[in-house]
Amino acid sequence: MSLEAVDSYLAQDGEQVAWELFHENSKLSRHERHPTFALHPSDSTVVRVMRGLRRVKEYEDFPKVALPESLPAARGSFEDVLARRVSARGFADAPITLAELAKVLLAGTAVTRTNEDNAYPNPFRAVPSGGALYPLEVYVVARRVDGLAPGLYHLDPEDRELDDLGRGDETAALAEHVIQPDLLGCAAACVFVTAVFYRSTFKYGDRGYRFVLLEAGHLVQSFCLAATSIDLASTPIGGYHDRGVDRWLGFDGLSQSTIYAMFLGRG
Repeated sequence: MSLEAVDSYLAQDGEQVAWELFHENSKLSRHERHPTFALHPSDSTVVRVMRGLRRVKEYEDFPKVALPESLPAARGSFEDVLARRVSARGFADAPITLAELAKVLLAGTAVTRTNEDNAYPNPFRAVPSGGALYPLEVYVVARRVDGLAPGLYHLDPEDRELDDLGRGDETAALAEHVIQPDLLGCAAACVFVTAVFYRSTFKYGDRGYRFVLLEAGHLVQSFCLAATSIDLASTPIGGYHDRGVDRWLGFDGLSQSTIYAMFLGRG
């Protein structure tokens, strides 16, 4: 990039590009008022709001698929798994098992500790989360998963089950919203990480939006490492048309929206 191009890209004379505005707005300050409350909320206020929010999005009227109790064991040391993790550029035309899918999903979302020793209502999960607020929801488009009919599923990590949302005959239409449809076409499954923003922003304001993005990175890295540990291939994906994917998943794109994706399959 030429120096002239750099100069035209960077903000000039008080102008601000969107990323600068976001970064500035999401900085902490001792002097700015709280974005939601007149004063910084007490722990009891935060707990009260948390108790009024769903910990996991509910799909009560949809069939449930229990995740297997027995999951495949990791192969190799932690150092070996770190060294072997790569972003796949293609997948074999072969299915994965439901147990393998569960291994990947629970690596980032499984409940690891109860909340019995404190006042906060959320049980703790494997992924780091600002304030233990867990604003992320995970959806799986199963294409070739032994034990799952092709279609769209929502993960309930607390009950260790998938909500079967159907859509089996519509998954091919998802390709028009993905930048690399050929990669989607050969993957066994696609995982969409979405955010219910208010779960984080009620407490942290714009900083909460930054926390949501950080958490998504933690989560997908855990997915990728778990996949590598059982010899599956994975590719984190940022190349998708947000509004198209949100509409396909049934979100308004404001209160809940897709923020990350991952393709999964056999290498």
